[in-house]
Amino acid sequence: MLFSQNYWKMLKNQNNLKSINKLKLTAIAVFLCGSMLSAQVTVDGIAGVVGNNIVLNSDVEQQLLQYQAQGLEVDAALRVQVLEDLLFQKLMLHQAVLDSVVVTENEVFNEIDSRINNFILQLGSEDQLESYFDKKIYEIKEEMFEPIENSLLIQRVRYDITSAVTITPSEIRSYFSTFPIDSLPTVNEEVEVAQILKLPPPSASAISETKKKLEKLKERINKGESFGTLAILYSEDPGSSRNGGLYTSIKRGMFVKEFEAVMFSLEEGEVSEVFKTEYGYHIAVLEERRENEVDIRHILMSPKISPIDLNNAKELLIEVRDSILNGELLFEKAALTHSDDKTTKFNGGKLINSNTGTSKFEIAHLEQGVNFAIENLEIEAISDPIYLKMEDGKEAYRMFILLDRKELHQVNLIDDYKKIRDLALESKKDESIEKWIAKSLEKTYVRVSELYKSEDFQYNWLKK
Repeated sequence: MLFSQNYWKMLKNQNNLKSINKLKLTAIAVFLCGSMLSAQVTVDGIAGVVGNNIVLNSDVEQQLLQYQAQGLEVDAALRVQVLEDLLFQKLMLHQAVLDSVVVTENEVFNEIDSRINNFILQLGSEDQLESYFDKKIYEIKEEMFEPIENSLLIQRVRYDITSAVTITPSEIRSYFSTFPIDSLPTVNEEVEVAQILKLPPPSASAISETKKKLEKLKERINKGESFGTLAILYSEDPGSSRNGGLYTSIKRGMFVKEFEAVMFSLEEGEVSEVFKTEYGYHIAVLEERRENEVDIRHILMSPKISPIDLNNAKELLIEVRDSILNGELLFEKAALTHSDDKTTKFNGGKLINSNTGTSKFEIAHLEQGVNFAIENLEIEAISDPIYLKMEDGKEAYRMFILLDRKELHQVNLIDDYKKIRDLALESKKDESIEKWIAKSLEKTYVRVSELYKSEDFQYNWLKK
């Protein structure tokens, strides 16, 4: 509930990128190894009950292990704080039941995929993730389902409690004035950047050649060759080729709709016709169907991009850049019309910082290629097209516009108004949460273990 104050402290004590990544990896390890950590816990029993929700002593110990892994000293005060945080989560889940709040399987799976992708970025690859935890990706996803579902329910309840909270400019100024001037944090240099990314479309001949290769592979499979072996040899899907193209326990909503349309139309053992998705061209075979999930193998091939195709993409960006510089076209309109990056083309091409949810980046947190492209640009200047090889192996060109640059400075209401506004709003939302907790505890069954009866809680969990 003290998010705003903690966030302010974070601003005052900004860590470098290496430290941030270290903490992220620690969080990954604790999240994915929950069962392993629990096995080390010898304390048993119930720490608290909220409605029909139970907090185990092992839940408290597991959270303390996470803090220990991050270098914090575990003492009695931290133990009480952890228990109180867990009780608060259970109170939210209790309210979710009362209000019939639900999240769909698709929402849970989408969040799981997002987190798995972030974990892979931190560890390097799917292989390294599976090797590190000695589990297959699908096993990790299964273990993540319930905690992610609960997390989304808690977010939904919190939103319901705080969605009506607003803040005025005078409240923002008042909030900012509570911090002593001589202790205000500094904000590192920040930039806002937009891009236009162009993936060269494959030629008709390259598409035809790719389809023919897949048709020949299908013929070989129909004559008795192993689909899995051919997937290992020829599939360009890094997530499944090493496993013979196999994906297991797949439910609706986990794959793109074009793939699912084929996947759920097949009979067991049936090999599909060649079909297209945004990733390329496929053939697939249904291995097994179990009620609402399937096991499936596929082979992915992407049409090869020629140097001519790639150069055409570069020339197109040069033409677009000239049109913008001549005043014939706005960058935002050009991004919408010409960019192939679905995550940015609809917001004027603005890059979004995944750590903050805003368009502002500290220089140290920018991708190296972006940093190199904009380091000598003036505000509103546009870079030349720059070659990019993407993580999936695709080649492209992209160009950037520097929208804004803020030098290293002390936090102030002019340059950092949005930051301060967000912090002030979060503080006000915390106050509404605190009032909600106090009111909810009056009508909710709560029991806390005798081990904590003498502790000093922030809220009335002990019903004194």
